[in-house]
Amino acid sequence: MKKITLIIVTVVLCAAMIAGCSAPAAVPSESAAASASQPVETTEPAADQSAAADTDYMSWTGAEWNAATDAEQFAATEAVLLAIGDSIMDNYTQLVEEAKTNEAVKEQIDAQVKSLQETIDTFFENSPEATLSQLVEASKQAAEGMAS
Repeated sequence: MKKITLIIVTVVLCAAMIAGCSAPAAVPSESAAASASQPVETTEPAADQSAAADTDYMSWTGAEWNAATDAEQFAATEAVLLAIGDSIMDNYTQLVEEAKTNEAVKEQIDAQVKSLQETIDTFFENSPEATLSQLVEASKQAAEGMAS
């Protein structure tokens, strides 16, 4: 559980650093913009895990983020967390899923995901044309820099 919490804290810090950065984020390519403009799955991700798995959250820009429901934003945030966690630690997604079988731990993880969700809100306020994949890549680089 400590490793899971450490990675969540690292991701939140990385996202906060990126959100606070005054330099504009890179503008996504036309192909990324085209894929981001595709319709987003409207099924509640919290209620249907397969719908969450089928949604390409990484292409979301601020527009998709702002148009999403709270449950969709939560699922996207969790996808960001798992993508970064998996790059930092082997079997991270599996550990998170196993940890969620304990209701107290699940509540703690969900609270930390909510915190990251607020940081992503700030990220998109400052860089509305950026994508979640850009946030993930920058967070991975920042985490690797912290580990060195």
